[in-house]
Amino acid sequence: MTSSFNALYQCSCSEQAYELALSMIDEAFGAAHCFVGKLCANATEVQTVAYHQDGAVRANFQYPLAGSPCADALQSVDVCAFGDNVADLFPGDTMLAELGVEAYIGVTLRDVSRQPIGILVALFEQQRTFDQVDEQWFKDLAFIVAAQARHDADLARKDELLAELSLRNIVFEQSKEAIMITDNNNRILRVNPTFELYTGYRESELKGRSPAVLSSGQHSPEFYYEMWRQIEQMGHWRGEIYNRRKSGEIYPEELSITVNRDANGQITHYIGLFRDISEWKENERQLRFYASQEPLTGLLNRRSFLEKVEQHISLFRAQEQHASVLFLNLDRFKDINDLYGPEIGDKVLIAVALRLQNCVRNHDVISRYGGDEFTILIADAKPGHAHRCAEKVLERIHQPIRLGDLSIELSCSIGIAHMHSDTDSATVLVRNANHAMLSVKRAQSHGIAVHSQEIEAIYLRKLKLRDKLHKLLRFDGLDVAYQPVIDNQSGRIVKFEALARWRDEELGVIRPDEFIAIAEEFGLVAILGQFVLRKALADLAWIHSQGYNDISMAVNRSASEFNHVLHPVDTVLDTLADCNLKPSCLTIEVTESVAIHARKQAEGVLNELRSKGVMVALDDFCTGYSSLSHLIDLHADYIKIDKSFTQQMLSEHKHQVVIASVIRIASELNMEVIAEGVETQQQQQQLREYGCHFSQGYYYSPAVPLKEAMVLLAKHNGDAQRPNEFSNIGSKSV
Repeated sequence: MTSSFNALYQCSCSEQAYELALSMIDEAFGAAHCFVGKLCANATEVQTVAYHQDGAVRANFQYPLAGSPCADALQSVDVCAFGDNVADLFPGDTMLAELGVEAYIGVTLRDVSRQPIGILVALFEQQRTFDQVDEQWFKDLAFIVAAQARHDADLARKDELLAELSLRNIVFEQSKEAIMITDNNNRILRVNPTFELYTGYRESELKGRSPAVLSSGQHSPEFYYEMWRQIEQMGHWRGEIYNRRKSGEIYPEELSITVNRDANGQITHYIGLFRDISEWKENERQLRFYASQEPLTGLLNRRSFLEKVEQHISLFRAQEQHASVLFLNLDRFKDINDLYGPEIGDKVLIAVALRLQNCVRNHDVISRYGGDEFTILIADAKPGHAHRCAEKVLERIHQPIRLGDLSIELSCSIGIAHMHSDTDSATVLVRNANHAMLSVKRAQSHGIAVHSQEIEAIYLRKLKLRDKLHKLLRFDGLDVAYQPVIDNQSGRIVKFEALARWRDEELGVIRPDEFIAIAEEFGLVAILGQFVLRKALADLAWIHSQGYNDISMAVNRSASEFNHVLHPVDTVLDTLADCNLKPSCLTIEVTESVAIHARKQAEGVLNELRSKGVMVALDDFCTGYSSLSHLIDLHADYIKIDKSFTQQMLSEHKHQVVIASVIRIASELNMEVIAEGVETQQQQQQLREYGCHFSQGYYYSPAVPLKEAMVLLAKHNGDAQRPNEFSNIGSKSV
């Protein structure tokens, strides 16, 4: 998406603007079809005013709205997008099937009163994923196209008025448009009151004079020559022009000049009709600003930054002018927003932007790339300069930001990508810098990393795992293992925690923390969570059928699932019902960080699940902050002490104090405590002395397949069914 929106403002006519907008769509999306359309036939049909097919200009057409996705788009104030099967979704729109359309994106063009006047549409012959950046770009483009459409509508109304205008005084005097009538020698005969209001001249001062008295001096002789050439050849001219008021103030106006002829075709009058567009031009200026700048900090936005990088890639190819991109992410910025509020967060971002501007040269380029991310283009400089700049940025960011009585300390992670002969595009270069930054995040070093083959390999592995995981989830190809939770008094297994496991034929065992992070990043975690839930509950139903009816199941839930599952409570309850299990058989585990950072979503869902009988556990307890305040709000049934505390309990007195205190407080709040990571008999004995209710860890067993879990049940809880009858385990599993 390299074309600048600013070019749209330079178009001399609406037709040129519409064609340019469609060319930008062709470049950005590669759509099979795209068009700008206006509503007609009482808003029941769309008449295209510009249409491209496979990047080429085609003849305009008209089609009915009824039964089409455009009808849906007109009902929305946002982007209307269908990534696939759009022809099946709208069988009444025969054009979609005839053109072989698979995907659709459209935005309504509206007038100043927000009423629909047209539509901007792109159609695709293949499936297409529209992300947030795509939709925002399309929406921004539609906003500018709508301004041109409104402009055309105003001009059309003006032309209608001009066609009907005569020298009848009532029309002339009451028009809200400024009107000037000259004779065939272009000497002023009449002006109306609106003209006098705009210009400051009285009619008596202008009679017999040339309209040149209004000239601003800002237009060249060539401009006026072309204007009069069109008037003489075509009988009319319209456009923007700068004129001068009587006070000397120069202002922009939108002017139409039409020739009036007698029955013999001889010119009798020239009729000029205009309006002051100073306010419109100011709005245009602001729109240009917001099309390229990020409003909070005044830095370039993402789109404009990428355009600048593309320009420097071209320079590098032509002149070997070196350049580098820095990708900066503030560490734990969300905590600042949560702790101090978004207003303080905004002030911090503004302060960071100012510091970055003081770290670079005038011809370097800075953007707020999104949220708490900033990018810097170090132009025309060798790689060593980019690294020195990154060190300077790191030093400045680490200095406390003082806001009144507050002193806020920041840290950041910076990735660097250098431009080289194989650099394909701005997107790739920025992506490489981002990957380098993420490598710093993973190492938790709060420093600087330069993109390398190793980082690229990590990224490519991530993409490979993403694709493999997506395929596995489609066909329920992951495994689920079960780790027992032991009652510390009876020594019996009371529940299992279900844990996803992945062994790949090509790559071997994939660690859960790796593939779960990938699922989170690429929007697969809700599918993963639902797979584990269905598999675990199906296996639990089988366990119950073998006589172990008192066993329950614990399943983990992430923050993304609360945000992206449409009906999370119904999803859980329906899965329980499908397996003929009571809600009390299930424990939903959420980490302490989910409880804190997704508090608004988590509390409502978890409390509703508890009201239906599902149990709730707060996992990884003691690893976050403000934990105790959430115990009351979340009403958890279980608290799970993180294994990092359990494993250091015998050697660290502070850990002993924390664990003993948590057990005591939880018991007072009618909650039970599960200690994770129990590995030795001494740890287990100490936990019993503290009054800990349950234990989980390698001392008893790692997470194991269902068949081995049944063996553990027979060992700890008694032989409800002989082990040699376990051969049909999992036959009813999902």
